[in-house]
Amino acid sequence: MTQLFWKLASVFLLVLLVVSGCTMYITLKNSNRYSMEVAQNLGRDIAKNTVHNIGPLLNSADIKLALQDIMHSMMVINPGVEVYHLDLTGNILNFVAPDKVVQLKKVSIEPIKSFLSQDQPRLILGDDPRHPSKQNIFSVAPILNNELINGYIYIILASDLYASEENTLSSSYLFKSIVRSVLITLAIAAILGLIAIYVITRKLNKVIDSFKLFQKGNLDTRMENVNGELKMVSTTFNEMAETIGRNMEELKGVDKLRKELISNISHDLRTPIASIQGFAEILQSKGQQLTVEEKTEYLNVVLKNVDRLKKLVNDLFELSKLESRAVQPNMEPLSIVELITDMASKFRLIANEKGVSINTILSKEIPLAFADIGLLDRALQNLMDNALKFCSQGDVITLELIAEDSGAIRVNISDTGSGISEEDLPLIFDRYYKGKSENSNNGTGLGLAITKKILELHGSDINVQSKINQGTKFSFQLPAFRAA
Repeated sequence: MTQLFWKLASVFLLVLLVVSGCTMYITLKNSNRYSMEVAQNLGRDIAKNTVHNIGPLLNSADIKLALQDIMHSMMVINPGVEVYHLDLTGNILNFVAPDKVVQLKKVSIEPIKSFLSQDQPRLILGDDPRHPSKQNIFSVAPILNNELINGYIYIILASDLYASEENTLSSSYLFKSIVRSVLITLAIAAILGLIAIYVITRKLNKVIDSFKLFQKGNLDTRMENVNGELKMVSTTFNEMAETIGRNMEELKGVDKLRKELISNISHDLRTPIASIQGFAEILQSKGQQLTVEEKTEYLNVVLKNVDRLKKLVNDLFELSKLESRAVQPNMEPLSIVELITDMASKFRLIANEKGVSINTILSKEIPLAFADIGLLDRALQNLMDNALKFCSQGDVITLELIAEDSGAIRVNISDTGSGISEEDLPLIFDRYYKGKSENSNNGTGLGLAITKKILELHGSDINVQSKINQGTKFSFQLPAFRAA
């Protein structure tokens, strides 16, 4: 945390120094520009007054002498000014300047016109005849003859005086004041910034400590009372911790279920395998001593256990594929009426042998369903197998289709059999769960789990209602097909 503090502090101070330097530079430049603008505004009427004072001489041959007399008087008061007599295009006709050093023969006329036409005073720089590479503040006035302009008096207000203006300003009170103000501001900002960084890095201690505890395996770690800039970090961490905690609990539950599943499967596999092995050994060792009827009976027992073993393996394989999402439904429009009718016909023969009746109730105008016909057929078959398992002679199984107002199709499969106890009811869809009733021992215990997974792939939930000795009702919805 100390390293983080000093890194942040170093970056902050560096940025602060750069910003302070830029601020000082901009302030000095603006101050210089402001000084020049003030000087120009103060000397704005010098040229105008000069034209007024020399009056009639401007258009006579004595203009040069007049300018020199005026210039000498002005230079006594302000030794930095220079006076130039220009024609209409900016050519220098006469001048009075210190040391008589003039390098330009012509100045740009555009700044002069801008100066004379401006409504509000603003800084305008013009050519400096003594310093061709620089521009300077000036004052200008037109020379009128019969109300016609025939030239200009062009006065540079600060020539050599401002040639080294930056050095002069550097040693001035203004420069010292700016530097002093910037340094004070820099110090205050640095102190406040370092305090802010310290407070933030202190808050980071809570975050880092929480991450370290979580890393060591304390999954109950949560960030409490973290506000301000790091509140989002703490909220995200807490949500992440909650998610990981739930996932860990789910993994524990899955691991527990896996152990139970292996135990149950090994038990159910052991029983038919032991039966097959026992009767096979009898047939092998005492085959010649057995009658034909006994051999047939033993072989039937072996075949029955083989079928049971085959069904258990197939159901396990199918459930595993459904749970791993290896099976994706091939959704297509199908006639659910025909599927239900065929299902009733298929089970009617088996039901009649048991003395059970199968009825169908179909609402009018049942639309086409949008489902995977193969998976849906398997789900309906599992529900019918379950219904027959809990029915006895005289019971009735009813398959019902209802077109609901929402556009979905509701499928109900009910029976008047022995029912499911309240204790078993919440658990019947758990894989490999078998109830305690006598009929529950027939089957693999995976049929309803497979049915639930199939319907989940169709975006549907299955509901069950049951009462002992009154029967059971399974219900689920299917989406109706909508043509594009």
